[in-house]
Amino acid sequence: MADIEDMRKDFATVWVDVIQFGDADLISGLGKIFGLHSLALEDAVNTHQRPKVEEYDDQLFVVALMLDAKGSIDTEQVAFFIGEGYVVTFQEKRGDCFENVRDRIRKGTGRIRTASSDYTAYALLDAIVDGYFPALEKSGDTLELLEDHVISSPKPSNITELHHLKRDLLLLRRAIWPHRELFNSLIRDEHPLISKETRLFLRDCYDHTVQLMDIVETYREMASGLIDVHLSSVSMKLNEVMKVLTIVATIFIPLSFIASVYGMNFDRETSPWNMPELGWYLGYPFALLLMSASAGGLLWYIWKKGWLQ
Repeated sequence: MADIEDMRKDFATVWVDVIQFGDADLISGLGKIFGLHSLALEDAVNTHQRPKVEEYDDQLFVVALMLDAKGSIDTEQVAFFIGEGYVVTFQEKRGDCFENVRDRIRKGTGRIRTASSDYTAYALLDAIVDGYFPALEKSGDTLELLEDHVISSPKPSNITELHHLKRDLLLLRRAIWPHRELFNSLIRDEHPLISKETRLFLRDCYDHTVQLMDIVETYREMASGLIDVHLSSVSMKLNEVMKVLTIVATIFIPLSFIASVYGMNFDRETSPWNMPELGWYLGYPFALLLMSASAGGLLWYIWKKGWLQ
């Protein structure tokens, strides 16, 4: 703790990043050093908060949702305490999207080493928003691949993957949507800790959030459309199969009728009208010819109607 107090004397802005909340004494000590409000500190370690902005005396408390650094769509809560000359962040677990900000601080590139705490907070919030774009790009690639599969060779597994993709997009939408109000509050409301210059940068974050929402909605509509296309493709293939089976059944109906007629066991000696064809010399070839003519006539009729195309 003494090192943190010394750093506050040596540097204009100090960023303290707390990962995991296992050490209660550490959290309590940071609260005393920076004068963190007890209610806000309680919200910081309670990892079920909605993205929001709250003002406490001489500090701002901001909660944002950050995507998992491993590339999944799981989110974790990041709590910000922004005060004069300090930014304190609380993360649920190791692994984040702040490495680019850390590199800029180490190398001294840009203005982040000399900027105030509001700009440091903006840089971290901007990194969180930008972290959503790779996840959406991955969803877009998956969507394009599924589109090719649905159109060329639809399979039952495609519909399952599309439903999973829609669920992931819905989770992303729920994570991104509250950030619009978060950035809108930081831009619209007059916070003494947020300068006019930083509000311009925060407006860029707001625009990125709106862009993310547009991409999510577009992908969701495309996924819904692909589900409809998949169902239509499956229905068309089923109709093709049913058409072939119907044609085959239609051709065999007269053949079955002719075979059943000549298969009746009437006694020819009782009456000359009982199956006279059975006594013909060419009776069997006549029956086969009649069957062939019936089948050929039906095929010609079906072809003429264009049902074989």
